[in-house]
Amino acid sequence: MIYIFAAMFIFFFFGMPIAFGILSSTIYYLLFSGESRELLAFSTRVISASDSYVLLAVPFFMLAAELMNEAKITDRIFSFAKALVGHIPGGLGHVNIIASMIFAGMSGSGLADTAGLGKVEIKAMKDEGYDPAFSAAVTASSAIIGPIIPPSICMVVGAVVTNTSVGRMLVGGIIPGFMMGAGLMLVVYFLSKKRGYPKEKRATMKDIWKQLTATGPALFTPVILVGGILSGMFTPTEAAAVACIYAMILAMFFYKAFGVRRLFRIFINVGTATGALLFVMSAAAALGTLASRAQIPQNLMKAIMSITTNPTVTMFIIVGMLILLGMIMEDLSLLVIMGPLLLPVVLKLGINPVHFGVVMVLTLQLAMITPPVGMGFYITCHLADVDALTYSKEIIWFVMILIVVVTLMCLIPSLVTFLPDLFFGK
Repeated sequence: MIYIFAAMFIFFFFGMPIAFGILSSTIYYLLFSGESRELLAFSTRVISASDSYVLLAVPFFMLAAELMNEAKITDRIFSFAKALVGHIPGGLGHVNIIASMIFAGMSGSGLADTAGLGKVEIKAMKDEGYDPAFSAAVTASSAIIGPIIPPSICMVVGAVVTNTSVGRMLVGGIIPGFMMGAGLMLVVYFLSKKRGYPKEKRATMKDIWKQLTATGPALFTPVILVGGILSGMFTPTEAAAVACIYAMILAMFFYKAFGVRRLFRIFINVGTATGALLFVMSAAAALGTLASRAQIPQNLMKAIMSITTNPTVTMFIIVGMLILLGMIMEDLSLLVIMGPLLLPVVLKLGINPVHFGVVMVLTLQLAMITPPVGMGFYITCHLADVDALTYSKEIIWFVMILIVVVTLMCLIPSLVTFLPDLFFGK
């Protein structure tokens, strides 16, 4: 089985797309291991992997995020956050983080946050005299809150691959998401005080109210999503669909940002992105079937349990493994590959699968902003026009505080499980 992973990484190294690399290595293994007769069975597995009602939430979350971006709601969120926290030392850094936390309740995607809010945030910070590398580091680290606070595309996928409740996974990210925001704001505060970064003039209550009324209808989106799920009114998939309808009405009729022609183009973009994501998941499912037949989960379990049987230590081992892998692979691909492989290990040791799933998603998001190949790292470096080395020196402070958050989650599982148990029962 080691040959299939070796072939896969070789394909990745030479630039083959993730899904094609996984499928090509799988087919290579079947052809040259004398199991070519299994090709039909594996093609069926590829097709059936995306046949899931739960996964319908993914394109709906993507569509809601795209509609919000097209309606320029990101600009309104930034202005509202500026009125709230702009007066704190390092004002625009805090605005960056608060805006990302608000947008996290609408998009469910770290890359959507980086590409949408990131342009506004980095330009504003550079114009006010903040270092480009600092602006990039704040933007990249705050953007990964998006996949943690519900809604979250990664949490939906994580729930599928760990065979757990989507609602529990989504709600499990609320406390860690706010911890991430608080930790990042702490770093921004101390660095800004040390470097003498500017702060904004304190907004009056009239200014705050003005920004709130302009942004208020958009801020109702998280209420629909989270409130609908927690109240039991909607399933996560239904809540995502309702949020899309609300976002469409808001963008087209309230803000009048675009018309039917542009809406059609948005549908095409979301459909293309969804197809690419589900293709990766389907390819990974075929690879997972091969790995299961080769007893890789069982062997991985034996290897980890030969080191320790302590659940907390095991979580730290998994976190370290995921960070290293996340530095060279894309987060969702790793999620669908490693989730099924590691799940038997955590279940054997009595680790709550929701706790494991949320920690896994957060860890992979953390790896996404670290060099050498994190997507968030590339996008923010491009937006801020900074080189990788300068960015790396700045991002280390933010990575350190996020590692503290992950560490606390590993040590105190109730940080993840408290709210799901409160709303859905133990």
